Amino acid sequence: MNRVVLAVMGGGLALGLVMWEIPTVAASAVPAKGKAAYEKYCLVCHGPQGKGDGPAGKALKPAAADITSEESMKRPKADLLQIVENGKPGTAMGPWKNQLSQAELNELMEYVMTLRK
Repeated sequence: MNRVVLAVMGGGLALGLVMWEIPTVAASAVPAKGKAAYEKYCLVCHGPQGKGDGPAGKALKPAAADITSEESMKRPKADLLQIVENGKPGTAMGPWKNQLSQAELNELMEYVMTLRK
């Protein structure tokens, strides 16, 4: 299990810190580096299967995206990568391009694609 500490923000002020025990995603024939990055950075909001049901994901307004939804499945990988890189305005999804290298972002997207199947 991974421990995740999340600073809950509201109006630019930290409202508190929350800690969750996050189960790791079951191992299978998936991109290992991308899976590790997903578990570290994404699982708390998007959940173990990418359904937006992570411990923090349901509490967000709007809720974290279900990356396995029919709407998401219609988006090409390049569109999803752009959202991960640049964030999504009006949501808690911030940009990751300054925290992760391009190689890490690509590995993460390879893993995310396995969740959509």
